[in-house]
Amino acid sequence: SRSKFVFITRIILFTQKSNKRIKKRGIKKMRTEDYNFEVPEHLVAQHPAEHRSDSRMLVYYRDSKKIEDRMFRELPELLNDKYHLVFNNSRVISSRIAVTKESTGHKGELLILKLEDANHAIALTDKSKKYKTGEKIVLPAEEGKHLVCIVEEEIDSLKKRLYCEEPVFTVEYLNKYGTIPLPPYIKKDVDEDDKIRYQTIYSKPYGSAAAPTAGLHFDEEVFSQLKKKGVNHTYVTLHVGLGTFQPIYSDTIEGHQIHQEEYEITKDEECELNDAIAAGKILLPVGTTSLRTIESNFENGKFNAGQFATRLYITPGYKLKAAGALFANFHTPKSSLAVLVSAITGYDEFKRIYEHAVNLAIICNYFRD
Repeated sequence: SRSKFVFITRIILFTQKSNKRIKKRGIKKMRTEDYNFEVPEHLVAQHPAEHRSDSRMLVYYRDSKKIEDRMFRELPELLNDKYHLVFNNSRVISSRIAVTKESTGHKGELLILKLEDANHAIALTDKSKKYKTGEKIVLPAEEGKHLVCIVEEEIDSLKKRLYCEEPVFTVEYLNKYGTIPLPPYIKKDVDEDDKIRYQTIYSKPYGSAAAPTAGLHFDEEVFSQLKKKGVNHTYVTLHVGLGTFQPIYSDTIEGHQIHQEEYEITKDEECELNDAIAAGKILLPVGTTSLRTIESNFENGKFNAGQFATRLYITPGYKLKAAGALFANFHTPKSSLAVLVSAITGYDEFKRIYEHAVNLAIICNYFRD
């Protein structure tokens, strides 16, 4: 059998192709509390490493259950021309906006999830129950200008559709008045460096409310070394939203509902992926969003170009259809991403991997290992 990789957040997972199928029948429901592991505060980095590829990397071989401690820059040494990488090239929008509730003067914040058109946007509001349909929200604007949007629709308890008579819901407006949406576990203020380091070097289409963070470690030197090893890659686009970063609030992981996220595979990307499959390549998605994109799209042995939406939630018992490995970051407790990783490694091994990382003082989150 041929080797297959599964990479997790600065954890890199290796596995062997197997004919064994994991059956969902008989799997007991798992408590969300089972994923409430502790990450010591001092291991949550607040600043990035000097260079993108300076992070440490944990390598896990699924068949042998072996763990190796490496540096990320060593990744090309572990790959060869049998592997085909898949990256999510979505670009993060400066989606956090300081706002004021017109009726009360209450200061708040919007997190823009989607720019529908120049007059409409989908957003999260802080203390969302207080922003009802028809509520007026004052947006930042040039001095002396009063710019207001209204809550046009309450999509659900979290998301609102906003309408502004002026065409302000654009990337240009957000780049001027918004800030990069760093994760809540990063306590520092956003600085100019974050605008660079919280984007992958290959990001292109704007649309994400959070970065596809596994790709943040790749720099030009790593790409150069991969090219020398004959490792090709394909870019796909999934705009990261609530489906990726919303915590699990239900008592069991099965009770969690993934929010819809939009993705696109172009005709050229379809051909590259199908050619890789036809050539017997092992698809190695970089990040959980890349994984969910190819797993959502792969049907009847092939990929299809187009614009789609996915609610794919990978839990224990799921059998990978397209991916042969995964490269990903260490994920936060009680997250669907941690559940995804455990579906690939098995829950007990998932716990062992994280305990190993904490014992070695591997520094978690997108900034580091």
